[in-house]
Formats: sequence, C-alpha cells, structure tokens
Amino acid sequence: MIGLKPIHESIYKFLLIFICILVACGAQKQDRDVSMLAMKHHIVKKGENLELILNTIVPRPTTTAIIDALSKGGFPFRKCLPGDSIEIHTKNDTFIELMYHQSRTSEYYVMNNQHHYAVAMKLPYIDTTLCLLRGEITSTLYESMLEQGETPNLVYRFVDVFAWEIDFVTDTRKADSFYILFEKTFCDSQFVGYQNIIAAYYKGEVGDYVGISYRDPDGREDYYNLKGESLRKSLLKSPLRFSYISSYFSKRRYHPILKVWRPHHGLDYVAPVGAPVSSIGNGTVTYKGWKGGYGNLVEIRHKNNFKTRYGHLSRFAKGLYKGKRVKMGELIGYVGSTGLSTGPHLHFEMHKNGVPINPLKVKIPRAPSVKKKYMAAFQERSDSLQQYIKELCDTEPKEIAQGE
Repeated sequence: MIGLKPIHESIYKFLLIFICILVACGAQKQDRDVSMLAMKHHIVKKGENLELILNTIVPRPTTTAIIDALSKGGFPFRKCLPGDSIEIHTKNDTFIELMYHQSRTSEYYVMNNQHHYAVAMKLPYIDTTLCLLRGEITSTLYESMLEQGETPNLVYRFVDVFAWEIDFVTDTRKADSFYILFEKTFCDSQFVGYQNIIAAYYKGEVGDYVGISYRDPDGREDYYNLKGESLRKSLLKSPLRFSYISSYFSKRRYHPILKVWRPHHGLDYVAPVGAPVSSIGNGTVTYKGWKGGYGNLVEIRHKNNFKTRYGHLSRFAKGLYKGKRVKMGELIGYVGSTGLSTGPHLHFEMHKNGVPINPLKVKIPRAPSVKKKYMAAFQERSDSLQQYIKELCDTEPKEIAQGE
C-alpha cells in the first residue's frame, strides 16, 4: 500500500491539471461567445426612415424580413419621427433583436425566433390622475408653480387659459393666488405629461377670474367664466408670455437715443434676445422687413380695422412673408435690439382705424358664450366642479363663488 502512494499522487495531479484545462477552455469559449455579441444604437434624424436605417446596419434580406414583420404587427411607420431611438442586437453578424423606442408609452420589439420574426409591443401601465395645485405668488407666477414641482408646460397652459383676460407681464402682483384642477399622466409611475386643465382660478389686484372647461353637445369646446361667457377674445393681451414693460404708451416721452421729446405710440417689453414673439390675433402680414428706427418689423392687419406692429426683432420666424395669414399665438419673430434701441426689447404697437391706441386700455370683443339651450348643463358642470374643489381644499373659499 505504501508503494501505491506515488501512483495516487500522480493521478491526483493529472486530474487537477485536466480540470484546470477544462475551466480555462470554458472561459475562453465564453469570452469568444461574448465577443460575438454586438449592439448598435441609432437616433432617427430628419429625413430618415426605418428601412434606410436598417439597410446601414443589417443585410438587405434581414431589413425586408423586419419591415414585413412590423407591418403585420401594425407598426405605425408614419409616426417614425426624429428623436426616436433604435437598438439592434446581433450575434455572429446574425440579427437577434430590434427595439424601437418612440416614447415611454410606445416601444416595439422584433425578435428572431430562428423560424420566423416575432413582433411584440410593450404595454406599460398608464394612469391619468386628477390633481389640484394651489399657490400664492411670491415672485412670479412662473417661479411659484415651478417651486411646487410642476414644469413650465403647466405654467404656459394656465397662462393660455387667461391670455385674453390677464396680461401676466403687467397684471400680476405678489400675494396673488391661484388654483388649477388638471389631469396628470404617468407611465409606469414616471411622469409623462399634462392632459386637460379642467378648471382654473386667479385672484389678484387685477380681479378675480375663473375658467371652466366645457364642451357642448355640438362639439364646441372652450373656457368660460361663471356666467358662461367665453374667456377668448379676438386679440390676445400680450405678444410675450413673460417679460415686463419698461416704457408705456405716451403722447410725450423723452427718447433715450435721439434726446428729444416725442410721442411713444406703443409698449416696450423687456425680454432677452431670442425670446419668441407671437401674433396677438388672426390676421395678414402687411409688412416684414427693415423699417428705420423700428429695425426688423412685422406688421399685421386684423379684423375690425385693428393693426399691430412688432419692432426691434433680432430675426423673423421661418416661412414668414408679406401676405401670409397668421393665427392667434403664432410665432412671428424673436426679440432683438435692431434699429433705434438701447437694449433687447420688443416695441409693440396697436392701431385702430389707422390711429395709434394704448394696448392696455383697448376693449376687445369676446368669442361666443355658451348657447342658451346648453346653459343649464354648463351651470351644472360648473357647480359640481366648484363643489369638488372645495372638498379637495377641505374649506369653502368664498372667492371661488364670487369670481367672474
């Protein structure tokens, strides 16, 4: 038995070496397998489509098979937009999987199952929640809403509701209050965006304003005050969303450049270079170009013999030309400091029957009110929304019932 000991040791050593070789070979094989896997990522650019992109990554027959599989799966090819992302996985240059990300709520997958290509679509959990936001202005409306965790998009939507009633550039004050009843959508618990503003309220020195969203049986949808009057008018109150007025309409103002006293037939809105400027109403562009002290100027003719001018622009909106019809709120240019200007601002004028008028004092006619035959239904909706809001607030704010 003693003489067998060296033999056993030799066998043990042989087995140990053999196992090490197997492990090493396995590791090398695994490394080779991993090196055969590849992933390519592509962001869709303007002018591209899925077929063109795939042809640069996989062979033409594979492209055809993928497109065919997606077609059978109901893939929305017309909705392929710049910014969408594509991931393609291959192994040994053989297609394995494609992932097409349109948004958090729309993701498509194509998988190679050897015998055929299978298509799947991610079905995320989408939840729309009714929310109430209340606040008081401490600096600006914009900052007050963002401080509560909301995004600029909600601020812009709120401003749009009251755009014909309140100039949020000049009318807001500290301690003004507001509330918004709105819908917020989440995808797999991640915030996606805002849906409808159901009701809105603003109280301040400028007055008390309530906006109730209502769609009548004829399909006409609008925001109305508690009397059923539309909040919309034929012209907006301001061509800029957020700014401040540095110079008001005046019959006699000292010109800072010319050093003379002369009329100032408009408002000067101070804003950074590049801030978007919108038309305050539907109309036709009657002038676009350089005009002396105005610098780059856009002039628009509106209904009821109104005309507006937008001066000192840094540049014009793409596609704008004399004779073009523009809509209320449509982009027409960007704030600048061209012409006789001491700094970046928008010079805004309004004329009626060819005569300059003060934009802050002009009275603009309203859009149609709720039809009489639907007024009872509107009042019922308005009352139920106010009651719901009071319950959410756990109080009964008297100003809501008194707002107009």
